[in-house]
Amino acid sequence: MVTMAVLLPVGCTDKNAHKDGVYQGYLDARFLSVASPQEGQLKDLRVHRGDWVEAGALLFGLDPQPEQDQLSEQEERAKSAKAKLDDLSKGLRATELAALEAQVKADQAALAQTEAEWKRNQQLKEGNYVSQNDLDRLRFLTEQHTAETARDTDQLATGKLGAREDQILQAKADLLAAQAARDETKWLLDQKTQSAPQAGWVQDTLYRVGERVSPAQPVVVLLPSAELRARFYVPQAEINRVKLGQEVTVTLDGKPPLKAKVSFISTQVEFTPPVIYSDSQNYKYVFLIEADFDPAVARELHTGQPAEVSLQP
Repeated sequence: MVTMAVLLPVGCTDKNAHKDGVYQGYLDARFLSVASPQEGQLKDLRVHRGDWVEAGALLFGLDPQPEQDQLSEQEERAKSAKAKLDDLSKGLRATELAALEAQVKADQAALAQTEAEWKRNQQLKEGNYVSQNDLDRLRFLTEQHTAETARDTDQLATGKLGAREDQILQAKADLLAAQAARDETKWLLDQKTQSAPQAGWVQDTLYRVGERVSPAQPVVVLLPSAELRARFYVPQAEINRVKLGQEVTVTLDGKPPLKAKVSFISTQVEFTPPVIYSDSQNYKYVFLIEADFDPAVARELHTGQPAEVSLQP
């Protein structure tokens, strides 16, 4: 923000003696420069010098095409990462799970048949109706079907759980990274257009449509009404008469007396600015004081106007 000060001419004389509690000063303002953190060609300029704008009014817009293209690509990456995570989290497809369930049932049926045949042949072996080799073959076959049933049952349980936990964690991280990149680009795209942060006058526009704007380079300079105030100097012998929030009366040429409230009292004493006071008011040590106007009142004022400030209501 830029501070503007207009000083009274050197050699100005005052035939009247200094009035108690009345001080000479001027109106000053802190300007607000509005810029975009992005670079680009100025495509849209909605305001002109001297316009009044409300807070939130669109001021200007830079070419959004590069960020729009990047955002479209990153949105697709985020969708792809989400689809991959969903696929890993939900496990196998319904048809694949059905095939595993059928295999487990077949294993269980084969195991039941082999166990039944093995038990019958154990009884027949006592009467020497079955050889030991046949009995051993049935025992080994029963053990084989038991192992196959356990294996396929575990595969079915794993299929219902989805991918391994480390794969799912990696997929989640990929999704978060894709979403963060998308959100950053969306924010950068939003910054291509800038609105008035406060209500005020358009002091200047620094670019024309079609010109290329560098990052953080001001495009519009505003004079917010809330940033216009009266500045005056009080001698060090009288500084204790001034308090923060104190109401003062400001008199300007061609206007009735206006009210303002003290918003700043300098903590450091300084020498009297020689060009702002007449000889009768040229004190040695003074303190800078600032008083704010109501924004509705400040809207009708102008920076640099000479002012007379009174501490009396």
